[in-house]
Amino acid sequence: MSKLNILDVWNIMYGSSQEVYDYAGRLMKKSACGNPNSRFHPTLDHIRPLSKGGANVLDNIVICHRDTNEEKADCFPHWKANGRRFHAVRVKGSRVEYEIVKD
Repeated sequence: MSKLNILDVWNIMYGSSQEVYDYAGRLMKKSACGNPNSRFHPTLDHIRPLSKGGANVLDNIVICHRDTNEEKADCFPHWKANGRRFHAVRVKGSRVEYEIVKD
């Protein structure tokens, strides 16, 4: 579990935006942060899971919808979420930063 706070990360990544779509196309709302009962609940996810050698740093974290996070689970570097296939690519020159690419 990340020690980063979802609202702090939201503000870093999305600024004052109140609604955004995650990489799998699911709508998330800032007002749903911390509310697991909301259907728009955003979560923090490690692109490269900690269980697979990932780092607990902002460069390895993405905000995604709860359902996207559950579908990805600890899959790496390929996974499927919201009916689409994705894979992670390490950013050139970095040891810990990844980007998500749609297949």
